[in-house]
Amino acid sequence: MSKKTAARIAVRESLIELVATNQQFRDAVQNDATLPLWLMTDPASGIESDTSVLAQREQLSRAVTQLTYTDLQNKQETVRLTGLVGISAETYDIGIRLNDVRQQFKVAISAFRKLFGDDVAAIEQASEDLREGVLGGLHVQHLHFVQCYRQLKLFQQAPNRVGFSWAACHSGTVRLTAQAAIAHLENKYLASAAIQEDIIALNKMAQDEVVVIRRELAPHLRANITWSKAIQTLRASDATLRKQYPAQINSPLPLFIQLEQGQPLPEFNLIRPFDPLAKQARLTRSDAKLVKINDNPHSKIYSYA
Repeated sequence: MSKKTAARIAVRESLIELVATNQQFRDAVQNDATLPLWLMTDPASGIESDTSVLAQREQLSRAVTQLTYTDLQNKQETVRLTGLVGISAETYDIGIRLNDVRQQFKVAISAFRKLFGDDVAAIEQASEDLREGVLGGLHVQHLHFVQCYRQLKLFQQAPNRVGFSWAACHSGTVRLTAQAAIAHLENKYLASAAIQEDIIALNKMAQDEVVVIRRELAPHLRANITWSKAIQTLRASDATLRKQYPAQINSPLPLFIQLEQGQPLPEFNLIRPFDPLAKQARLTRSDAKLVKINDNPHSKIYSYA
């Protein structure tokens, strides 16, 4: 068996498992109808304030398990739906398994693409083979890969409070040496023409020269989480627990919180859809003097002017 055939089989099997586990989680969330939830009302999400709780739970279960593009969805956008959702212990376990399956699918896709090489022609060939061959055979050619990969925010223990706030900065940056930036691009991004051109340009630079990886960010919601004093003490003494009990996370999708029957959601603040007219004037950023290292409009690497 060739490596490409093995990679195709791995993608196919992981996708089949993803679809099955995805459906299990969707059904489980809908079955937790007696547990509380709150969703931010936003016309873009289709959730209205007068929608019944049962209908909201059905809508959110579909939104968070949407693997393909909808007919009206912009190709650069992902489904977003902020809120807090109570789930049972059984649903929590399925959610943990779904996160594992999503990661396995991401690894399988990445391994498949790497077998075709990094040049533009190879990238296009890999995409066509994936779209027309592996996925076409399963009748799911238009997968939204970001939605397939992204991890659900699952909490086995309820926080004391969740404070939602808007992060309206225009870009995120990471400062690295040229050598470290190459490894970062190879490990964190799917192969593309722009990424390959960035890597070629970085290879021509001094390995210890500092560059900046910069990506534009749309306004997004953050959840600022307050834990009990006992958990705060544990977080302070054990850094490994900070991922399990984060103080702040991005929250484009609801936070799923394991609750017992009759247990309420944690305290939280209501948040309105983002209003660009309400933004405060910002000081000039210190990275304003950055320049791209190549002319590709999709380049992510900058150096200091």
